Amino acid sequence: MGECKNCGAPIEKGESCEKCTQHQEYIQNKNEESMFDFEPQQHTYETPKKGQEETSPEPSHETTVESVPTIPVRQEAESEDPFLFSEKTERKSFKRPKITWLIAGILIVLMSAAFFIYSQITSKDTLYFTVGNKIELGFINGVGEMVLETDYDSFYPLYNIQQESGINGRGPHHIVKGYHFTEDLYPIMQGDAGETQQYGFINKSGEWVIEPTYEQARAFYGERALVVKNGAAGFINYEGELVIPAQYPSAKDFKEGFAPVYQDNQWGFIDINGDMLIDPAFDEAFHFNEGIALVVKDREYQYINTNGEQVMDRTFEKGYAFSEGLAPVEVDGKFGFIDKEGNMKIDPQYKRAYPFHEGVATVCLDEKCGVINKGGHMVVDAEFEKIGWYVDGLAYAITSEKSGYIDTKGDWKIGFEGRTEYAFPFYEGLGLTVRRVENPSRGDGLTNIFEYRNKNGEIIHQFKPF
Repeated sequence: MGECKNCGAPIEKGESCEKCTQHQEYIQNKNEESMFDFEPQQHTYETPKKGQEETSPEPSHETTVESVPTIPVRQEAESEDPFLFSEKTERKSFKRPKITWLIAGILIVLMSAAFFIYSQITSKDTLYFTVGNKIELGFINGVGEMVLETDYDSFYPLYNIQQESGINGRGPHHIVKGYHFTEDLYPIMQGDAGETQQYGFINKSGEWVIEPTYEQARAFYGERALVVKNGAAGFINYEGELVIPAQYPSAKDFKEGFAPVYQDNQWGFIDINGDMLIDPAFDEAFHFNEGIALVVKDREYQYINTNGEQVMDRTFEKGYAFSEGLAPVEVDGKFGFIDKEGNMKIDPQYKRAYPFHEGVATVCLDEKCGVINKGGHMVVDAEFEKIGWYVDGLAYAITSEKSGYIDTKGDWKIGFEGRTEYAFPFYEGLGLTVRRVENPSRGDGLTNIFEYRNKNGEIIHQFKPF
């Protein structure tokens, strides 16, 4: 007789903990189902006051139900060669092309210089969030240099960041993008724990552009940002105007011009003007991906087009989003892959399967996971506990002995010391990893260290928020 490493419950050696298994199934059935066993932390700690010593408070790991809306968080044809001249014509007109190209060269140089100056002023280069010793939010560039320090709370990226796999339509880029400073504005929370906490948006100089007046806020997607006011969800534009009134009990981000919204106890879809394009008729609705959205009705998973029409005459026990023309679906307890007409392209044979990205997909046989190509052939043997999204040819993977990033052949390209808790897909050249290390001052004796790595595996920046 042994005990579960997670909850301490007595279990037989070699057996899994039923309590933890049931809890994980509950977590995985939430709005955005997760490929990874990592629960988002809740903002229940006491934020240190300015000038006070850091007390290394321990955040709660308990998953709670929000009283406000759940925010998951939407050749040119060849022409004659102008340099082919006859010998006679060449001698008479040779100086003209020289002058023309000289002028063109000068114009190109001037335009390039102007563009460079303009790009420096209006740059949308990604800034990566970091956290100071007093939980203040800061931002680094792609080589780890601090470019913006603030006095604002790090709640938004740190406690909203979730290892949701995006398998229901968001995808890896859509998820990770929202936590880094990729747009002109970034959501910031103001106010200490126990006080009135409100969200607004700052620019890349750290100045308030949209004053903090919202109870919750998400990053901008498709020229709209999801906000919560008076307990209801709506959307603002870059000027801070509430262009879609806060009237929905729950809503999700925009993607492909649509946002799922909850109204009259059902889910439907609106456009960026707030018009209801697909009437609320579903028990659950996820983001559009490749023009098709995954929805749930009467506990059955199905797919609809942008007109709200079912795209195939069948439903499934479970399904995930279309990606690269295929979607994983569950039939008789096994997962396979269908095309957009509902034809089974890869027969149901997997315990779990996830959407394709960069031509490959993670599948799991029993308790081990591997990777297949679109022909259904195993290109990475099923010997890993977990494998995340492939981005830029690399995916986070973990075994009982090792963790890091593997390539599409299953070879370790970046290995971590010990077992890393989680690593995000690479985004604009950097990957964020979360490592657990010993910390005797904490109740469980462990703490999280966040690290940014480049594709060579080098740590360019590290921070420990607690």
